[in-house]
Amino acid sequence: FSNIEGLDDVKEMMLQALESQERAHTLLVGPPACAKSLFMLEIEKGMQYEVYYTEGAATTKAGLQKFIAENPHKEIIIIDEIDKMPIQHQEGLLTMMERGEFTTTKVRNTQNVKANMVIFATSNSTERLSKPLLSRFTVFEIPEYTYEEFEAISLRIIKKLPQNTIIQIASSVWKAGSKDIRDVLKIAKLCNPADTEEDIDRLISIHQKYHKTGKEYN
Repeated sequence: FSNIEGLDDVKEMMLQALESQERAHTLLVGPPACAKSLFMLEIEKGMQYEVYYTEGAATTKAGLQKFIAENPHKEIIIIDEIDKMPIQHQEGLLTMMERGEFTTTKVRNTQNVKANMVIFATSNSTERLSKPLLSRFTVFEIPEYTYEEFEAISLRIIKKLPQNTIIQIASSVWKAGSKDIRDVLKIAKLCNPADTEEDIDRLISIHQKYHKTGKEYN
């Protein structure tokens, strides 16, 4: 988790969950852009063969069970924004998480399928999650970044630009009201190392003028 600034105690608990012999299902809850997804991406990057990564809005009970049955080598399921998963499909996770198996029926043929995997998930809040599902997770609430952490993360993950340019972008994004590191990355991708401060200011200004947040599309 070297790309994540601070949160050392959460990192420790996540590592414990990953190394546990038991199924230590873990849920990270917090506002957008508070490092929840970064934790998941770091797990996926470090354990690619064992990990299945999916988004809550695109996950169904039937689809997940089919994947697990066909890919028994997968040990970790990552569900990003599990709160966007419909309640009826959330319920399909309960037996799987509790007992490490689920029942499937095909043409009058009922069989138990082993599902000995651990689930790591993220959620913006717990309001859309069923209480039985929540009870099966260890839940960690992740706080928002401070500006100092936001700047430090920007400097750590952007390699191609001078330090003063990265700070300029991070500061402008923060002052515009965004705490999403992805907005810094979007602008950084448009910049060249030789760009002047005025060039960067113009790019930032245009980006912020026409930029819409995800909330505006919901």
